[in-house]
Amino acid sequence: MHHTIRLKPLLPTFVPAGFVDVGPSVVRDATSGENLVIVDSVQSVANHLEATLVAEPGRAITGLEGMPYVRLTITDPAGRTRSTSSLELPHRLASGWLCKAKDLKDFQESLAKDILDNGIAAVTFRRCPNSLLHGVFYSQLAGLDPNVAKTPRLLSAEVVARGAQSVTDGGVAKDPLFPSGDGFDVEGLVGTKAKAAEVGAGYIPYRHQAFIAREIELSVYLAEGRISRLPLPEPARDVLRLLARTKLALWLAEPLDLRAHCIFQVEDSAAIPEELRDSDQLLSDLQTRLQECQQLGLLQEPLITEFHLTLGAAKAKGSKSKAAAAAGSGKGSVEEE
Repeated sequence: MHHTIRLKPLLPTFVPAGFVDVGPSVVRDATSGENLVIVDSVQSVANHLEATLVAEPGRAITGLEGMPYVRLTITDPAGRTRSTSSLELPHRLASGWLCKAKDLKDFQESLAKDILDNGIAAVTFRRCPNSLLHGVFYSQLAGLDPNVAKTPRLLSAEVVARGAQSVTDGGVAKDPLFPSGDGFDVEGLVGTKAKAAEVGAGYIPYRHQAFIAREIELSVYLAEGRISRLPLPEPARDVLRLLARTKLALWLAEPLDLRAHCIFQVEDSAAIPEELRDSDQLLSDLQTRLQECQQLGLLQEPLITEFHLTLGAAKAKGSKSKAAAAAGSGKGSVEEE
C-alpha cells in the first residue's frame, strides 16, 4: 500500500516539526529548486496513528476487545496512580518501563526466552500486534543479541510541504497588572532577584516562525512485501494489514491536529483512497481476524497483561504500613514485588 494524499492547512500558516538544535528541517529540492519542509516526521506520525487506538491512557478503543497488549499502572512517590500501555509507550513493548523495571524481571526473562525460542515476529505479535506494526528494538532487554532483538517498522508515513516559505513574525505577551514591568517586586514574589520578564511578568516580546507552502502532502507506505514474508500464519498477516488501514482511516476521518498551529485536513475527501474510507468496516474486519488468531492460539491469554509498579516513597510507605500491620498481629511481613 502506497498513497499520497493532498492536505490543506486550516490556518493560513503552519508551524512544522522543530528539532533540537536544528529547528524546522528545510531542504532545497535538487530538481525544482523549491524548499521542502518536514511538517511531521515518520516517528511523529507513528505517535498520532497509535493514538487512534487509545480511548484513554492504558485502554484501547471500543471495538478492539480482541487486541492483545500490555497495560502498566504506576503509583508515584506521592501516591498518584497513572496508567499507560504498549499501545502508547515510547518503543511500545520494548519500552524501558517494561524491559528494565527491576520488579518485572520475570516478564523480561520470559519475553527474552520466548523471542529466542520462537522468533521476534511471532512473540511480538502474540503480545502486542501494534508493536510489530510500528517496529520494536528490544535494546533494553538483557540476554538478546542485537541481530535478533529488533524488527523494523512496517507502516511509515510523513507529512511534507513543497514550495515552502518562511514567515517570521512576533508579538508581545501582555500583562494587564504590570504592563511595563516597572515597579514590579519580583524578589517579593519569587524570593530571588530577577527581571520581570524572567518570571513571566510585564510585557514579554517573542519571535515566531511559521510557514506557507504551495502544497502539503501526506505520504503513506505499508511494507506489504515484508508482511507477506513474516513467519506468521496468514490470519496474523491480515491483522497487520487491517490494523494499518484502520489506524489511517480513523486518523483521516478528522482534522489532523498535529500540534498547536499545525492543523490540516484532507484537501478533497474524494481523494481519500477507497480502502481507507470506512473505518467502522475496517475495525469490524480487524476484530474478526483477531478472533481467528485467538482461536489458532496466536495471541496471549489473557489478551491484556497487567503490571503494577510502585515507585520510590510510595513503595517505602506501603512497606511500613504492612510492617506495622504485621507487628500488630504478631506476625512477620514480606513485601512481594
